[in-house]
Amino acid sequence: MNFFRLIVRRVALGHRASQELYIKYLKKIGVRIGNHIEIFTPASTFIDNTNPHLLQIGSYVSMTGPVTILTHDYSVSVTKKWTHGEILGCQKKTIIGNNVFIGWGACILPGTVIGDNTIIGAHAVVSGELESNAVYGGNPAKKICSINEYYKKRKSNQLIEAVQVYKNYVEVFHKEPSEEIFHEYFYLFAGNNTELDSLPREIVNKFYDHGNYEESLDYFKSHSPKFSSFNEFIDYIKKEAERK
Repeated sequence: MNFFRLIVRRVALGHRASQELYIKYLKKIGVRIGNHIEIFTPASTFIDNTNPHLLQIGSYVSMTGPVTILTHDYSVSVTKKWTHGEILGCQKKTIIGNNVFIGWGACILPGTVIGDNTIIGAHAVVSGELESNAVYGGNPAKKICSINEYYKKRKSNQLIEAVQVYKNYVEVFHKEPSEEIFHEYFYLFAGNNTELDSLPREIVNKFYDHGNYEESLDYFKSHSPKFSSFNEFIDYIKKEAERK
């Protein structure tokens, strides 16, 4: 049954049936594209294929959907009529650097250059040259902060968010969450005091994200968590949740 559904999806969606097929197609038509590309919703993502020679995508790029990436527009449909026949081109090279995240519903306009280590917020409309090591959002997209500032903010919010995860899980399921529920916050209770094999699969899988397993493993082995165990961690956030 699963195989049949895959065949139907392939027939209906063509190269956008899966991220693997989409990436293979982009490379085949001439888009310069790096390694470790993630297109989470290929069926609703549109990557301009009219000028593959004008599109360059680096490595370690993640796109949620529905993302749009353009190398041209059709404004000539207006100017051609307005000028009584003159045809004006609008084709521009679009470049996406390395280690870039493009949020849900973002639109990358023709001629955009996105630097390395850059985060694009959901529904951002992006144009021009975006510097590296930065976070952008809005319509039109503007710089919100540096990647270093963003990192510090995310780091300082880990325990606060973990408390909220606990509180809402208990409210919905009327029981305490297990380790795997905190698969995005496990560094709070696991690290150089923990055997990797003892962690749930949902947590171990995080090490394989984005193609840098060894780096994640090295950090894990040298990292001293805030709490000495999951039990100590859960006792603390339980008290914090009850207090708030």
